Amino acid sequence: MTTPNINKPVDPRFSCGPTKKPDGWSLEKINNIFLGRYHRSEDVRDFIENQLKRLKKILKIPDEFKVFVIPGSCTGAVEAVIWSLLGKRQITALIYDYWGMTWYKDLKKLNYKIDFRVSLDGSIPNLDNIPIKNDIFFVWTGTTTGISINNLEFLNPKHDGLVVSDITSAAFIYDIPWEKIDASIFSWQKALGSESQHGIVIMSPKAISRLEKKIVPKLFDFIEYDFLINTPSLLTFSDFKLCLDLYEKKGGLDGNLECCKANKLVMDKWEEQSIYVQRFVKDKSFQALSPFYATFTKSFDYEEFFNYLSNNKIALDIRNYRMAQPGIRVWTGPTIKKNDLIALTNWLDWTFNKFVNK
Repeated sequence: MTTPNINKPVDPRFSCGPTKKPDGWSLEKINNIFLGRYHRSEDVRDFIENQLKRLKKILKIPDEFKVFVIPGSCTGAVEAVIWSLLGKRQITALIYDYWGMTWYKDLKKLNYKIDFRVSLDGSIPNLDNIPIKNDIFFVWTGTTTGISINNLEFLNPKHDGLVVSDITSAAFIYDIPWEKIDASIFSWQKALGSESQHGIVIMSPKAISRLEKKIVPKLFDFIEYDFLINTPSLLTFSDFKLCLDLYEKKGGLDGNLECCKANKLVMDKWEEQSIYVQRFVKDKSFQALSPFYATFTKSFDYEEFFNYLSNNKIALDIRNYRMAQPGIRVWTGPTIKKNDLIALTNWLDWTFNKFVNK
């Protein structure tokens, strides 16, 4: 089969994280004035604090909520919350992706009492009758399965326990109801396209009041938090500032949301007519804005298929998460161009014909 005359994506990077950099980004635009400086110097500290204040304003985080910067990206931030904030009450763990399962296993290692609700078949587990005294833990958008809770209407208005959510793949895309989440955890490398070095925890006054002195690793200790827990990457913070600049230039949350909806529609229409894949999440109300994940309907040489797409610079990093069913996983977030997704789907059709029907 000869190579077709089909336009390739201008940028073949469709990874679910770290994601493609936003339009307008370049190393030359990163301000390097603070590199090699002591992070507690007054001007450096002001620079960091100004970016965090800006983050609160851009995402419309309530003034009374506190922003913590934690080392280790989202993983470090989640672990800090697990170690420092949880454990006093039973935890209802809502699990519908493999990262949620990872956090559940860590909760178990600490011998916390858990109301375990899991579904890894592309559906949401039972959300009914969650005890109001329980703490609740869930991942807003599961990048490994392409499923998203999408809203918090399932929460009892009288819920008394803490609500904790890993919102890494939802931040900067969804209009997060901050008042309903006591600890929101995310990093910068998804919708924003920034580097992943640091994790963020947005904590409500209710969550802050829960904190107490306990024996935890220094890197997870919110009680001992003083401006930062350890030395930050000032290069990462400079990158973060540039990505925030570009985020605002593109229209902020409204611009990102519209871009994600348009991107999702491209993949939805393609999947509906494809005989080679099927959407893992069948219920449209729980399909994530990003990413798109579909499983294969036919058996063929998956390795050869993905190598062809990668070697020919058609699509990089679209293979399913390592624990998930064989399929394709494509980031449809706001740094991805709609025309690149259209080009990708055209090439996917041709490549499926090449490898499935050979």
